[in-house]
Amino acid sequence: MIKKIAISVLVSSLSLFATTAYAQTINFELLDDEGVVTHESYLGQYLLMAVGYTSCPDVCPTTLYEFGATMKALENPEAIQPLFVTIDPVNDEVSRLNAYTNYFDPRIVGLTGSKENIKELATQLGATYGYQINGQAVEDPVPGTGYAVYHSAYIYLIDPNRELVDVFDYQIGADSLTEALDAVLGES
Repeated sequence: MIKKIAISVLVSSLSLFATTAYAQTINFELLDDEGVVTHESYLGQYLLMAVGYTSCPDVCPTTLYEFGATMKALENPEAIQPLFVTIDPVNDEVSRLNAYTNYFDPRIVGLTGSKENIKELATQLGATYGYQINGQAVEDPVPGTGYAVYHSAYIYLIDPNRELVDVFDYQIGADSLTEALDAVLGES
């Protein structure tokens, strides 16, 4: 009896290791300064993506600084397109996004869109965000009401097939991010 239980546990354990994990396919339709940008844009390139907003006091400037430093240090920077997707489309118009991202590196593209399209992309990425006034959640923020924005702080790597292949903490640092991206690009 004990032998049968042991074999059953062993087989169950092995099946855990035999499961196949599939990457999440990312689809989106947003806007940059030239018009519509979709998951089919930037053919053949990896997408290095972050979600945030231009008034963010700490996470977003750190992330975009790392994007800029990484793009300068990569062995093959043309293989990667860095994208910054606003989660505050009420305040972040395309011109404001461009000024913000260009400060860190002109290759970083700022994207905005409808609240629905942004939320759909965030859901695919596993990113979280929201708005508050005086500690209370707000669904549809209104400009000038003093709402606060909160969000998760990750960097997403999406391959040319538009599959999410890696997620990095925003504090990874430019050197470590460059090393990780150079390794991925060396494999492809």
